[in-house]
Amino acid sequence: MTQTLTGEVSDVREHAEPLAMVVGPTRPPESVLRCMSAPAPPLTDPGFIAEFGRCLSRLRALLGAATGPAAVVPGSGTHGLESIAVSLLRPGVPVLVASTGMWGDRWRDICLRHDIPVRAPKFPVGHAPDPGFLEKLIARREHQALLVAHVDSSSGVRADLPELARLARTYDMLLLVDGVSAIGAEQVEVDAWGIDVYLGGPPKGLAGPPGVATYVFSDRAAQLLRTRTWQPRSYSLDLAPWLPVMAATERGEFGYFQSPAGNLVLGLSEALRLALEEGRQARVARHAALRDMLHDGLEDAGVRLLVPSPRDRANGVTVGIVPRGLEERAFLESVAAEGVLLQAGTFSATGSRTFRIGHLGAVSEADIHRTVAAVRAGLGRGRAA
Repeated sequence: MTQTLTGEVSDVREHAEPLAMVVGPTRPPESVLRCMSAPAPPLTDPGFIAEFGRCLSRLRALLGAATGPAAVVPGSGTHGLESIAVSLLRPGVPVLVASTGMWGDRWRDICLRHDIPVRAPKFPVGHAPDPGFLEKLIARREHQALLVAHVDSSSGVRADLPELARLARTYDMLLLVDGVSAIGAEQVEVDAWGIDVYLGGPPKGLAGPPGVATYVFSDRAAQLLRTRTWQPRSYSLDLAPWLPVMAATERGEFGYFQSPAGNLVLGLSEALRLALEEGRQARVARHAALRDMLHDGLEDAGVRLLVPSPRDRANGVTVGIVPRGLEERAFLESVAAEGVLLQAGTFSATGSRTFRIGHLGAVSEADIHRTVAAVRAGLGRGRAA
């Protein structure tokens, strides 16, 4: 409560900017916003080509990918999932989808739409894929690829990528990873772990622009794109034609397949610069520390988390269980009345019993404290009603 110059008492919550603690889009830093708001440069502008090249180099550096190519392509995360499927997966040959939520299920549906047979085992809600169980399935039948979300934002589950990569290498499968809700908040080592494709989405953990998808490829995946013997059933979603374009860009030359999102590329390059300036390990550690602070506060407030094991909990996405006796919508409205915006659950397996908190990108300790306070007050409002 504050006192105005006229002596009136007002509640600052009525005038404060709401704090959006959402999975995405997250709050971009001012320097990123300036890049995004600039007019799109001409595609052949040497300055733009040079910055695009730096953007690709920074992307590989952030993800521990020194050898294979990278690409930044217009489109959403779903666009990225489908592009990977049509570009790298041969129709008629089975894949294994280790789904932990909505996004794994979506990748399954995309594959089925393109006549790619899918095995999609069910795991207990809130648990990461069990490598031992997956190995038993893989050993029984040949699969061309293992598909998994590094972090599924509908469940808050983080997969054990190093162990899944070991499985993929052992059985000569591609490992294709949806990292949209993980990039910028989780440790990623594309080369060291043996990931074949890592898909990223800038407007979450990187606090970058929406509207572009990022890809880092292993040499094996790039070679498959260049030498595959089947014709993808989509022209615009095919990733193969982007490889020579990106290679030309990194040489400082103009290449063309489709028009890049110019000012969004500039915004992404700046977001990547800031992430590397913070330091790869330092950024991951910051997100992990803020997650732990949030989880301690929620537990103290009596809120249970969907993911029971700390090992399986994502650094930047938390899914809470709506306390018994409260309805999801009413609870979220009560928290919003305290000036903090959270998101409803999106995992069909949990119905309307969950809510989501995003703590990605430029989130601070003050944001965590404000969020926990709002949840506490929202619980009180809901129970009083």
